[in-house]
Amino acid sequence: MNENRIGQFIAELRKEKNMTQKDLAGQLHITDKAVSKWERGLSCPDISLLSPLADILGITVSELLNAEKNECPSQDVKESVDHALVYAEKSSKKNIASFRHILTISFSAILLLGILVCAICDVAISGALTWSWYPVSSILFAWLVCVPIIKYGLKGIPGSLIAISIFILPFLAVLSRLVGGNNLIMPIGIKTSLPSIVYLWCIYFIFKKSASRKQLAAEVSFLLAIPLHLVINLILAGILSIPFLDVWDLLSLSGILLCAIALFLTDHIKNLKKLKS
Repeated sequence: MNENRIGQFIAELRKEKNMTQKDLAGQLHITDKAVSKWERGLSCPDISLLSPLADILGITVSELLNAEKNECPSQDVKESVDHALVYAEKSSKKNIASFRHILTISFSAILLLGILVCAICDVAISGALTWSWYPVSSILFAWLVCVPIIKYGLKGIPGSLIAISIFILPFLAVLSRLVGGNNLIMPIGIKTSLPSIVYLWCIYFIFKKSASRKQLAAEVSFLLAIPLHLVINLILAGILSIPFLDVWDLLSLSGILLCAIALFLTDHIKNLKKLKS
């Protein structure tokens, strides 16, 4: 199914019937710009318009999607169904991609507005850019991490992980420089971010390899969170001279372990039910 061919086919049939783009658009209750886009191959008619458009042009839906008149009417129903299914899938993917594109632009515009508001308020209050560098750097980092997922959905997760892996240290360095003095941002940030990034990549590959067993992947993810928690606590205890574990840590670890056990039990019960059935 070729958009350019479909567009040329629509234009040819429209001209054969001595209709302008505006005439065709009026009968379909849409704008002539939409018809123009179809005929230039920039877009395709919405699936809901296929049947009325075919009726107006004096052809079948199958002929419209195939961009040629069918010489074998007996095959028309089967071809119409096949083409409609392919067209519906393609149209759905385009609508999702278009929505994600709009969402990405909106998200970027909101963050840009946030940067401008912070900068303007900072200049108005302080007479120069001072504290606004903190939110500005954070907003930019958030944009780099979030945009791949917003734009591409699940396929954008690797992009977000790459962004975190690459930009986390420069982001921490900027914050450390802004704070100045003898701060602990870099010593703590570097040592805790590295195991955290490794953990996130492990979770990504676990879910990718266990696509059919998502509950099992979730169990493993919870279990891996326990050594991550202990490693981070060990790092913080060494730098800040604080206890390795306290009551809240024990509660957190217990909660994580209980979640893993609950997932394991529900998964086990489901498998037993499947075997019995």
